[in-house]
Amino acid sequence: MKQPSNRNHLFKPGQSGNPLGRPQGARSKFSEAACADALADWTTNGRATLERVRATDPSTYLRVLFSIIPKDIAVSIENRTGPMDGVEMQMMRRLVAMIQATADAVDPETVFGWIEEDLRARVAKQIAT
Repeated sequence: MKQPSNRNHLFKPGQSGNPLGRPQGARSKFSEAACADALADWTTNGRATLERVRATDPSTYLRVLFSIIPKDIAVSIENRTGPMDGVEMQMMRRLVAMIQATADAVDPETVFGWIEEDLRARVAKQIAT
């Protein structure tokens, strides 16, 4: 036989079901403190750590970067470029490194333009005269 349900009368409005439980705001205080500590560490060591990881473990570097990119942006990037295999990623890193190596002397956009222009000239079909 089914017992009558008195669930709507167990607790009065504002009465906790677990009065000895975690105090309100305790979790958010911990989260705020953890975020503040992470920000302080990032401010001090972030750039150097990124550079070291990028040089020593590129797959971890990319995994971390893509994990912090908002999902709507990641989907947008994925749709534009499509997935790249390891060889293509290596070529892209090499291209970016070459452009960055000239950044002190020449604007990276200018260098990219030179590369693009040179490639077009090299693969252009010659017109018969």
